[in-house]
Amino acid sequence: MTMKLKTQYIFGGFLASIILLVGAVYGIPYVSTPSHIRNPQFEHYHFRTQIVVNSKLVDFSDDKFQNEKPGTCSAEPGGTPVDFHDNMDQMTHIHWDGITGGEFLKYFGWNFIGGSDDSFGSRYDDGFMPLNSVERFGNLLPTIPDGSKYYIYIGDKNKYEQKNWNNFLKQDLEDFFGNKSNLSQDEQASFLENIFFPKAYAHGGMVDEHEDETNKSSEELTRINNLIGNVVIFVQKNKPSDEQITTRFDNLVPLHESSCGG
Repeated sequence: MTMKLKTQYIFGGFLASIILLVGAVYGIPYVSTPSHIRNPQFEHYHFRTQIVVNSKLVDFSDDKFQNEKPGTCSAEPGGTPVDFHDNMDQMTHIHWDGITGGEFLKYFGWNFIGGSDDSFGSRYDDGFMPLNSVERFGNLLPTIPDGSKYYIYIGDKNKYEQKNWNNFLKQDLEDFFGNKSNLSQDEQASFLENIFFPKAYAHGGMVDEHEDETNKSSEELTRINNLIGNVVIFVQKNKPSDEQITTRFDNLVPLHESSCGG
């Protein structure tokens, strides 16, 4: 074999190694990140969450769960897929389309869906070069006692039903609750039109003039808050009693007027 041919083989092998390395560095994180995480789309709906671990209720109004810089009226997805704020317990704010229950729990410390405990992958936003890693908010949920099982219910004070735990972990939350966000495509376009001249939108696309909420009906407040449901999760060895379940659904936080950013 001539020296020239040897050089070509060496250079070809080196080039192939570089291509494989680049593919591994950029390709593996890309394909391992769910599409709705690597290219997040704007959404804004709510559901109430209660988590009970061995009879102790998680308090989401605690400062450690609260996001001091919630999203804005812009239709551009921000850096927070889900949060709690305004010092409110239970009221869970979803800012990215397609978020699952498993992703919600992982964001606050319980990883039932695999991958790194600290990251969901990288954002790419329509490109192949990663912009930044999507990190969890923190390892904040309580330690799960040995031998615990997971019992999950949706509903309200009038009725409730038990749901499948694995469905909660894997399904888009809108599909899990069986309710779609009322933020339509037209309303998303309206947000886009107001990026540079934002109005004070309430949740669900309505203009928020901060009217006296005593004049609002339950239906109006549900629509304004774009509420898709209520969920109660029990983490314990034995199935909760009817009394335990109804106590939680009898203690849902009241809906309130919501302003842009919430």
